[in-house]
Amino acid sequence: MATAAVPRPGRRRGAPSSTRRLATFLVTSARLVLVLLTVAAIAALLVLHRGDAEGSARLANAEVEAQLERGESVEQRVAVMQRNWWDYFRVTHGVLAATDRRLIFVGVPPEPLVTREFEPLEFLVRSIPFDRTADVQPARQFLGTLPGLQLSAARTRERFAYSAIDRGRADSVVAVIRRRLGELRLANEAERRATEATSAASRRPIYHLVQRGEALDGIAARYGVAGDSLMTWNRLTSSRINAGRRLLVKPGSK
Repeated sequence: MATAAVPRPGRRRGAPSSTRRLATFLVTSARLVLVLLTVAAIAALLVLHRGDAEGSARLANAEVEAQLERGESVEQRVAVMQRNWWDYFRVTHGVLAATDRRLIFVGVPPEPLVTREFEPLEFLVRSIPFDRTADVQPARQFLGTLPGLQLSAARTRERFAYSAIDRGRADSVVAVIRRRLGELRLANEAERRATEATSAASRRPIYHLVQRGEALDGIAARYGVAGDSLMTWNRLTSSRINAGRRLLVKPGSK
């Protein structure tokens, strides 16, 4: 008796290809929308948030005066801006002041995103001394939308943007910085030459012209050397010396 063939269970077919394409399209679209929303949020922080430039400048100028040391004076200053990651790249308005001793930056951070109970205003203060490693160069800031400065010093690098209408003030600050750095380099060079001259003089031999009544032991004590050394250096056979003789009291060195 013939046995009827039993069909083997086949694999379940997956979702139709059109359904898979639709799911992929929806996931891709959702990701694209998320990216666009993120870009829009960043653009709002970078472009739309400007802050109170004039009010911040007044507060920063007052704080600059409070930061001055006794006898220190401001030569030039300019209103500047920074964007810091810890403030979500919102604008920090402030003032960059060039004094006769250093650079002082006072920034007024933007208001917190979440309003809290009253808190005293905390300034962002940086003191940058003039030193031989310092340098300042023009460099556009905020993705090239504003003119600015890049300041480099020992273990310090700061970037500041400023409004185009303040270019004259910014140039004046840069002029003070470069003049002070030039003076510092000249002073360092003069100090280096003086040190080299002192070192060269210390290596030269020293002679003493014997005066009437002077004795060898007295001359040796005057220059802090032993009498025997004076006799050796000057090839003396006795301690008797005559006035007018030129004695070597310190040999030269290389």
